[in-house]
Amino acid sequence: MHVVHVAAEALPFVKVGGLADVLGSLPRALAASGVRSTVLLPRYREIAEPLEPLGEVAYRCCGGVRRARVWGAGTSGVAYRFLEVDRDWTAPYEPPEDARYLAFTLAAAAWIETERPDLVHAHDWHAAYVVRRARRPSVFTIHNLAFQGELEPDRFERLTGEAPEADLLHEGRVNLMKGALLAADRVTTVSPRYAREIQTPAYGMGLDAVLRGIRGKLSGILNGLDTEYWNPATDGFLPQKYDADHLERKRRNRMTLLASLRLDPGLPAVGAVTRLTWQKGFDLVLEVLPRILDLGVNFVLLGTGEAELERGFAEAARRYPRRVAFHAAFDEARAHRIYGGADYFLMPSRYEPCGLAQMIAMRYGTPPIARATGGLADTVEDGGTGVLFEEASGEGVLAGVRRILELDAETLARAGMARDFSWGRRAQAYRELYEEAVS
Repeated sequence: MHVVHVAAEALPFVKVGGLADVLGSLPRALAASGVRSTVLLPRYREIAEPLEPLGEVAYRCCGGVRRARVWGAGTSGVAYRFLEVDRDWTAPYEPPEDARYLAFTLAAAAWIETERPDLVHAHDWHAAYVVRRARRPSVFTIHNLAFQGELEPDRFERLTGEAPEADLLHEGRVNLMKGALLAADRVTTVSPRYAREIQTPAYGMGLDAVLRGIRGKLSGILNGLDTEYWNPATDGFLPQKYDADHLERKRRNRMTLLASLRLDPGLPAVGAVTRLTWQKGFDLVLEVLPRILDLGVNFVLLGTGEAELERGFAEAARRYPRRVAFHAAFDEARAHRIYGGADYFLMPSRYEPCGLAQMIAMRYGTPPIARATGGLADTVEDGGTGVLFEEASGEGVLAGVRRILELDAETLARAGMARDFSWGRRAQAYRELYEEAVS
């Protein structure tokens, strides 16, 4: 079976968020179950790797015919193709997003017609319109329902050269995600609980009725990890490599981490690696941070996002220089050292479709303190591999930290490290879903 994945980002070529991690590891895992994958991406200028020119593809857009240059690369048994629809497109999610991703999906549909794969697997709203245009069996995956690809009908008509079909309209606007939900043969989310949650008004982001209407073809398949890359026994970013039988080396990593940050070496560390957005709930942490510190912990945060939250945590680091460390950047090496050096890992998300950080943390023997939502609730065993708290509030976060400090950290760490977060079973579930869609 040949599957074409269409997405906005994928490792090892371009990454903004967790979508890139999934598109970097799922196609490789599918190969082991007999599924040949091609990953189709926009050709961004920031992609530094040398790409092979493969000609052009013609596609209709804005009432005329355009041509996109096609580039290729291959790695780890997966073919990658890149469509150059805008020579000035530097990186993912640059405006005008609607115009660029509509052009990309129109070009993608034309390219798919020449390749004729068995199935198209589109990821999130940026790839949604290809489901309606590719005329192949299809699977559409919601990685985050909050972003749906909305635009005014007249703008859609100007960009595509066609009036929007009724299925694309939602509350008077074109909604590209809704169009894909209705058109796809199968729809997935990235965890079973999130598949249930998004059918409710609280989590459905305005599409809960649409999602309830397609519940017969909707399912949740938990994301997996690239367990070769995320492995504390081989991780070159860690001062001390370790496994579940050598947790004393992890404790040395903690001492190195705290020393490098000039934090109190006599106290455990609560770590976090995150985007600072409303979804991730770190405004709730800021509300109660002094009370968290009063429980006798250090706090180490790596992340960027909303300016107000960055300012708040920077001020906390200045106010508590021996207890709080904040680094506003994306820093892969520092992230690994937090996973491998912190005692606990904090994820207070208001909603979390899947989450990879809690799985990485458990693999590194760093028990999560997480809100009981979406993939966090599907992966963290409350009291077994970490702690779950129900309330999305500062008091909920505080209660979670307090609870985990009452448990035996080493027992939690060993239990988390014993869990299988690889793609194996999950890739097989996708293969079975593909076979259903094709049949």
